Amino acid sequence: MGIARPDPRAVRAAANNAGWCQTVCRAHGIPGLLAGGLWQAAAPPPRFYPDVVTLVPGLDPADVAAAVPARAGASVKDSFADLDLGEYGFDALLEAQWVWREAGGDVPVRVTVAPPPKRLHWTAVGSGERLAEWGAASGQRDTFPPELLSDDGVRFLEARADSEMVGGIVGRAALGLAAGVVGVSNVWVGAAGVWESLGAVAAEHFPGHPLAGYERGAELADAVAAGFMPVGPLRVWVRG
Repeated sequence: MGIARPDPRAVRAAANNAGWCQTVCRAHGIPGLLAGGLWQAAAPPPRFYPDVVTLVPGLDPADVAAAVPARAGASVKDSFADLDLGEYGFDALLEAQWVWREAGGDVPVRVTVAPPPKRLHWTAVGSGERLAEWGAASGQRDTFPPELLSDDGVRFLEARADSEMVGGIVGRAALGLAAGVVGVSNVWVGAAGVWESLGAVAAEHFPGHPLAGYERGAELADAVAAGFMPVGPLRVWVRG
């Protein structure tokens, strides 16, 4: 089940993702622990965030299951999709792919008969009020406390499609610098060009670092078309 030797980029992506989980949990007053190849939240994490993230492949499923709180709904991000936790009372919730893009990587040219998209203009959220609106729009109203805005390694971004910087928002993304990688998450696409422009906007805020995240389905296809490369599977398990 899974892979014996994961792509090193997947290992770095998992470390970055654990760093992002730690950052968000810390903003809620929840410490994070590193032990035995795992990142663990010391208390129930915010909604949509895991209790445990695996950081290395080949861990003993029994040890991982024992590290997860006994409550129903507690979850594991199995970063290399190499665990079978079914016999320990877990159900597989979702499967996805880590995606990676090198710093300064080229963006593929899409062949299309539609008019080219307008140039997108990205801005960073700068107030607690706007961050609350950003979180609500992403379905995570209470996930992102305003304390995150003071973290130099975090950006919450919004994109508009006009040079006057007014009008409707057509894209959102969060960036989190950890483990030498810029994590890309919470991407919302409301117009063409969002994924394609993320490399450039990330380079403005965190130059010289590769990008990583995880996606599935249509979002994965969009990321790959925009120059991100799938580098390995992951799975999320939830305790029943």
